Amino acid sequence: MADMAEITVTEALEPRDVLEAEQWASCIVGTWHVTPLLEGDVEELFFPAYVSALEELGSAGALATLRAMSGVGAAIHARRARAAADRLAAGGLGEPPWAEGIGRSRPVGALLMYEEAFEDGVSVMVEFAAPGAQPHTLGIYIDHNMGGLVKDVFLAGPLSEVRRKLGRRTPNGVGLALRELDLAEARARVEDALEILDHTYDPPVDGDVRTLRALIEARMRLLPGGAVLADEVHEFEPAERERLLADFLDSPEGRRWRGDEDAEDVAATAIDFGCDYNHGGPLRWSPVVVEIFMTSWLTRKVVREPEFFGRVPDVLRDWVAYAGRRREVPAAPLREAVGAAKRYRKEMLAAASDPDSWGPAKAFAVAAQAAGVDLSDPDAVGEFVERYNDGLAA
Repeated sequence: MADMAEITVTEALEPRDVLEAEQWASCIVGTWHVTPLLEGDVEELFFPAYVSALEELGSAGALATLRAMSGVGAAIHARRARAAADRLAAGGLGEPPWAEGIGRSRPVGALLMYEEAFEDGVSVMVEFAAPGAQPHTLGIYIDHNMGGLVKDVFLAGPLSEVRRKLGRRTPNGVGLALRELDLAEARARVEDALEILDHTYDPPVDGDVRTLRALIEARMRLLPGGAVLADEVHEFEPAERERLLADFLDSPEGRRWRGDEDAEDVAATAIDFGCDYNHGGPLRWSPVVVEIFMTSWLTRKVVREPEFFGRVPDVLRDWVAYAGRRREVPAAPLREAVGAAKRYRKEMLAAASDPDSWGPAKAFAVAAQAAGVDLSDPDAVGEFVERYNDGLAA
């Protein structure tokens, strides 16, 4: 921390205003999160030592750094940084020009932006204002296709300016909708998404999420708490899944597959994926959902003969068309979603035949089947588990 303090204070006087200073401080905290700790709080581990090292330096840059850190640290850390900064200032060091504005931002409004057709994700946008500073908007994108985690973050001008610049449609013709968002709901949505992020192994998120994480959390602490989000998880019973499959097979899109055992298996598998893994349920099939289903979920988890995977693109195309009609998806984005079933065919077939692409459970099941193990016999499976683990250990 002493080495880090010496390095960081050289940049402490570069921020031109409060927001830049707090962004910079957030980036410093972000460096502590590069490798997650197995136990404990990474900021509790590093923050006190960093504050002590800065105070020990006793320079104008150290004072500026402490002021910036007090704007993004949790309450206990912010107090430590502020107290150390006050002691240095009392010794005659000059304050940075933005020091008075640190920690004085307040929320003034929030919007929720979402796609009307596919609901791949939502953007929570909260405007903050501080005395003598330009209002700014913190935007957090929550990705439903990744389980509802924080995928991206951005900073912009006032919400009115953001609203003007936003198009009403995405390039594929999907309509964008905006609604006013209660500040407590905004906080609840973001904090839930951050918790999901923290419980996701190696999440493929934008780098700004880590560097701005401390700023996000500091801004969320300024919002009122107490909001309880509706539970969007619906347990689909087997009977519901069977009725949905029957309706598809009676529909214009699916009736040609009625009586085709392999095709019905594909449709039933798509329904199970939608019920158990897909935000929004079995009828929400955007191009991204099609990609995830075909190139990731199917190939990693589903054990079937090669013929099954060969049937997937044609059957899935009709299933997506059926689901889109049920959800009243506009024609242009629905064509893109249907076309994705063909677009990812080659990638899916390659992954399905490549053991390196399989998940552990699928690799085990395939090995058990190849060894002639009856997977419905617990004793036989147990014996094979021991042999399989011994082989992995060897």
